[in-house]
Amino acid sequence: MTYDQLRHQYPEFIYKNFSSQVTGNRLEIAYHFSAPPDHDFTHRLTFTFPDTAIIPENSQITDLIFHLGLSLIPSYWKLTCSPAIKIAAGSLSPSQTGFWHKLLIKGMGEYYYKNRIDFTVSDFLTLNSSSPDKLSSSVVAADQPPLRPDRVIIPVGGGKDSIVTLELLKSHFELTPFVINPSPITDEVIKISRLPDPITVKSTFDPLLFDLNRQGYLNGHTPVSAFYAFSAVLAAAVSSGKFVAFSNERSSNEGNTIYLNQEINHQYSKTLEFESDLQTYLRDLNPDLNCFSFLRPLYEIQITKIFSRYPEYFPVFSSCNQNFKLHRPLSNPSPALKTNSKWCGHCPKCVSTALMLACFIGKDEVVKIMSVYPPDLPENRTLLDDLLGKNPVKPFECVLSRPEAVAAYASVNGSLSPQLKEILSAWQDDPNLPENFASVLSRSLKSA
Repeated sequence: MTYDQLRHQYPEFIYKNFSSQVTGNRLEIAYHFSAPPDHDFTHRLTFTFPDTAIIPENSQITDLIFHLGLSLIPSYWKLTCSPAIKIAAGSLSPSQTGFWHKLLIKGMGEYYYKNRIDFTVSDFLTLNSSSPDKLSSSVVAADQPPLRPDRVIIPVGGGKDSIVTLELLKSHFELTPFVINPSPITDEVIKISRLPDPITVKSTFDPLLFDLNRQGYLNGHTPVSAFYAFSAVLAAAVSSGKFVAFSNERSSNEGNTIYLNQEINHQYSKTLEFESDLQTYLRDLNPDLNCFSFLRPLYEIQITKIFSRYPEYFPVFSSCNQNFKLHRPLSNPSPALKTNSKWCGHCPKCVSTALMLACFIGKDEVVKIMSVYPPDLPENRTLLDDLLGKNPVKPFECVLSRPEAVAAYASVNGSLSPQLKEILSAWQDDPNLPENFASVLSRSLKSA
C-alpha cells in the first residue's frame, strides 16, 4: 500500500480517551486510539514506584497523563499517515497544538524520508482537539505535593551517557533512576551505581500495530525521546521530584541528510531545539517541573572521555541498539561475537562507540568489551565511511557527529589529533541547564 492510498482510506486518526488506576505502588494507564473505519488500538503503561511511594490522584497528575498520551500518537499514526488527527481525549491550546504539529513534522523526518512521503505540502497534516471545556489546566493542583529541589529523576538506558550523568550527579543530589522496559543491562548499571531502586515503566504496544506492519502498512522511526520525556515528567510529578535530567548531548543537533529541502535528523527529539520547545510546553503544565539534558554542553566524544574513568561499567553497559529493538533478537554474525550478547559489532552504534572509546582506552580494551574492534572489520567499511562523512547520508542512529568521527579516526592509533584536542575542550552553553548542574558538569570536564 502506498502512503497516498492509506491517507485516502484513513482520513482521520483519533486519540479517543484514556483511563488510569492506582493499585498500591503502581499506576496503570490505558490509552485508546483509532484509525477509523477499521482499527482500534490500546497502549498500556504500568508505572511502578518504590514500595514506600504514595501515588497522588489529582487533576495535575491526570493532566500529565493526558499529555503523555499525545507522545504515543506517532507510533500508531505512522501506520496510515492520516491527513487529520483528532484529539478527543482532551483539549489543547493553540501553542500546544503547534508543539505537537512541529514534532510530527520534524520528529518524523526519517519516516518521511524512508517512505518517500512529501510532508511539505500545506495541507499535509491538521490537528484538532475537543471543546474548550476540556482544556487542560495550567494551574498546579492545590493537593499536589511540593516538588523537592534536591530530588532528580535520571532516565537510564544502559548506555554510557546516562552512566556519566548518574556518576557525576549522585554526590550532589538525591537521584532516582527511571527506566522504561527494564532489561538485564539497566538492572546491572543501577546495581553498580549503588543508587536506590528505580521507578520503572512497562510500555506495551497493541499487537495490532505489528500485525498491520506485516500486512504492508507504513512503518518507520518515531520521536521516541518525546515519549521518554513526558513519561519521566509524570514520574517526577508523582514522586515529588523537581528535576528530570536526561543525557542528550550536543552531537544530536547534527542532521543526517536533506530531503525535500528540509534537514532530516534521526535524533530530532534529543536536540536543543526540541528541548527548548519542551521547556516552554511544560511551563504551562507545571512551572515547578524542569526537564533538561545534563550533558547538552558536551559532544558525544567528550562524554565518552569522562565515561572512560569508570571501568567498573565496562562489562555491563551497552550502546548497541540491537539489544532494544522490538521483536528482534540480537544477531551476532561474527564468530568472535558469539559469547557477547551486548554488542552486535556491525551496527552504527557499535562502530561509533568503539571509535570513541579507543581514543581513551585503546583498541585492545575495546576488544575486551565488544569481542572485536568494529571499525576495523572489512564488512563495516561503508558504515565507517558514512560516519566519517565520505558518503552523503549519515547513519540513522544516535551516533557521534562527523567532525568527531574524523577527529577520533585520526587518534585511535596514537596520540590525540589536534582536531580532537580542540573538540575535547569545547563547551556549548545551554539556556535550559540550571546553573548548579552546569557547574558540576564544567568541573568534571576540566578534570577529565
